[in-house]
Formats: sequence, structure tokens, C-alpha cells
Amino acid sequence: MINEVQCQAAELIKCLKELETCYQSDLTLLRVETSLPMINLFSWLSSQTSAGRCYWQDRNSDTKIAGLGRAWSQTVKTRDEAGQMFQTAHVKLPKAGRCLSYLSFSDKPHMLWHQFGYGEFFFPLVEIVQTRSGCFLACNLVRDNKEEWLESLRKARNCIESINWQLADPDWDYMLEPPTFNPDPNRWQGLLEKAIAGIGQNNLKKVVLSREIRMGLDGHLDPWVLLQQWQMINPRSYVFAFEAANGDFFFGCSPERLFSRVDGAIHTEALAGTTSRGENRDEDFRLELRLLNDTKNVHENNLVLDDIRRRLDEICSSLEFDRSHSVVKLKRIQHLRHLIRGVLKQGVNDGDLFETLHPTPAVGGTGRKEAMTFIESNEGYARGLYAGTCGVIGERESEFTVSIRSALLRSKSLSLFSGAGIVDGSKAREEWNELNNKIATLLTLLGKQEITESCWTGQKTINATGILHDLSHQAS
Repeated sequence: MINEVQCQAAELIKCLKELETCYQSDLTLLRVETSLPMINLFSWLSSQTSAGRCYWQDRNSDTKIAGLGRAWSQTVKTRDEAGQMFQTAHVKLPKAGRCLSYLSFSDKPHMLWHQFGYGEFFFPLVEIVQTRSGCFLACNLVRDNKEEWLESLRKARNCIESINWQLADPDWDYMLEPPTFNPDPNRWQGLLEKAIAGIGQNNLKKVVLSREIRMGLDGHLDPWVLLQQWQMINPRSYVFAFEAANGDFFFGCSPERLFSRVDGAIHTEALAGTTSRGENRDEDFRLELRLLNDTKNVHENNLVLDDIRRRLDEICSSLEFDRSHSVVKLKRIQHLRHLIRGVLKQGVNDGDLFETLHPTPAVGGTGRKEAMTFIESNEGYARGLYAGTCGVIGERESEFTVSIRSALLRSKSLSLFSGAGIVDGSKAREEWNELNNKIATLLTLLGKQEITESCWTGQKTINATGILHDLSHQAS
């Protein structure tokens, strides 16, 4: 198969050389592609050394994109700039192409990760795209002017020539140190009490508080192997990864949709209210029934549902939603969910959907302004891209997820993030345990690690066992 892939790549390089004399000015990018046999995209990305690696996979696995570098990229400094950038991305869209984007939870400077900024819209320079119709190696070419056209061709050729098609097993050798919590249990207790005291005042009905656990890292941990295993355990999830210029990785496996648009029809959801999974089928069913009838969790989900409906009413000509809750089951937890469907009013675009829905009450709170102000003033750490949004923009179809169940990998540390919706009646210890449950799957993949109950009393211990040698072989 390697010979076949290399021949197809050589044909694409030949095509790029022939295009040097075919310049035609156009704001739209040109996408050039050739077919490939199906390959493991995670293993392929793990084997590359090119900068700017990225990955996107929708919840139904209809589209998978593995990208290298940037053909065109625009950073976004503030939330106000994002709406306009959606329109710019549509202008740049090549035929059958998609623009990738990630955006942070908040645009306040103290809430951002400097290596990612508030966000970015971009087309990969080279990408492998897998859909129901096949697998394709493609490159995106800028043709604003002849100089950029020739430079784009040169960069694409160099990138393709540098691709390593030998998909070897990753080299695993790492150790994780015991975690630090931000906020720690004592501060979490105080934050929750402060949040509950504010609920009912100034339109604040719910606020979502989150936590970072950071573990020092010694050695090399491959995010692509970890991400593949994560997706295998929770298959009905969005999968994403973005590499910053300094080599940091933000990646995750999220169950939550921000919006899916096909022409003028949209789908979104209210995902809020959480409990754990049972040890067996009977216990799991009992926990599901308890969740469906739990006053606190149903109230939390209804707050999210009502807020999203109210916001969509302004931009939709028709809107409908499920009459009752359903339950989404993941590996370690289960959520309450309401599905919402609508038809957009004439002239409403992806940027309007972003402005309307992000951040959702499931990661911010209700009312939005009051909850955001509380989080930005009190949470005490930079959420960055966690609880932000990421996805793809297409001519007829666009889809974005809420960037939860996510992690940030730096050269010397790994951070995991989780949040819990605080409403009247929330209890600090129960919400702290919910934070633990939401990262339990990833901790398991990191070597059957589990946060112990002693963390609540401030001992900050973690059971760490082993390295992902077995997982690396499965991923390849």
C-alpha cells in the first residue's frame, strides 16, 4: 500500500508543478486532490514532523480531516471579529473545501492561552480527507496574486515531499507527576458558595464552574494515540486536535454539538445534567431513571433548553424541540439532552449562529452576561480553548462542537479540564466528584489513573500506573 500512496502523492506533486503556468486571480482558494487508499489518520499525523498539525471528525464520523500547515490563516483577537471572519471564510472556500476554526470561551486577555490567542480560521496547506465517498490527499492553494500563488505551490510541494508514509509505532516513554488542582477543593467550596449566593440576583440563574488539573510530564506522550483510544471508547463524539506554533496541543473528544447547519436547517441541543454510569446493566438503568427524575438535574437542563430556545427564536422562522429529555450515555457518565431543530430566517449565516449560541448555558450559564462576568472575575485560571468551540465551515454544511472533554498538552505538562453547572441546591462535594467523573475516561487511558477521594481533603494524590505501550500498538 505504501508504494500506491507514494505514487499518488507523486502525481499530485506533478500536478502542482504544471499549475505554475496556470495562474488566475481569485479570492477563492483552489483545492487540488488525488484519491488515496484508506489509512489510519491518527497514526499518519503521529508520524509527521510538519508544523501545524490538526484533526477534525464529526460525531457521525461522516467527515474526517487530518491537516498539515496552513494555506490561509486568520487569527481572531476578539469575539466581535469572529462573526465577520465566518463570512470571510465563506468567500475563501474552494469547491468541496472546508475551513477549520477554533475559538476560545472568553476573549478577556486573562482568560486566553497566548499560544492560541482567542481563535483562528484556516485552511490546511495539505490534508487527507476521509468521507463516505472515499479518501483523498489534497492541498489548498492561495491565488490572491501571482506571487502568493507561486509561493503556495512551492509550500504545498515541499510539504507533500516531506510526508512520512511509514506509519511506525510511536515511541512511548513518559511519567506523569501527581496533579495540582485549580481551583483546589477549599477554593472550590468558596466559589460554589459565592455562586449560589448570587443565583437569583441580577438575572443569574446558573453558572458553570470549571477546574484544571495539571500534571507534570517527564518524557514524550503522543496525543494522537491518546486521541484515537479516547474516540474508540466514546465513538459518538466529535474529535478534534490543534497544534500551536510552539508545539502545544489542544485536543478532545466532545459529546456536545454547538450547531449543525445544512443549507438553512439547523440542529443543536441542550446537554446538561449528569450522573455516573453503573457497574452493571441494572445499576446503570437505575441511575438513568434517577437522572431523568432528579429535580436538580432536570432544572439545570431546562435552564439550558429555555435559554437556547429564546435565543434561536430571534433568528429562526420555525423552531421545534423534543417533548421530553433523552439520555446520552458515554463510557463513564450519562447526560440529559434535549434535541432542538430549526429553520433559519433569510440572511442568517454561520457567524450569526455563533453569536447566538456561543457560549452555551451548558458551559457558561444563564443569564449569559451575568454568568460570564462571574466566571471571568472569580474562576481564577485561564480556560483558553476549553469550553470554547471548534469545527468546520462549508458552502452548504457547517458544524461546530463545544470544546469540552478536552486537554492541553505542553512539553512539560498535561492539563485536563472539566466543569459543573451550579444551580440552587448544588453541593460542593457532589459537584467536585462530577468534575472527577468527567475526566475519568481520559485518566484511565493515561494508565488506569484515578483521582482518589483524599483529593477532596487536600492531599492531592493520584494513582498512576504505567505507560501506554499497549495502546500505541493498537493505534497503529
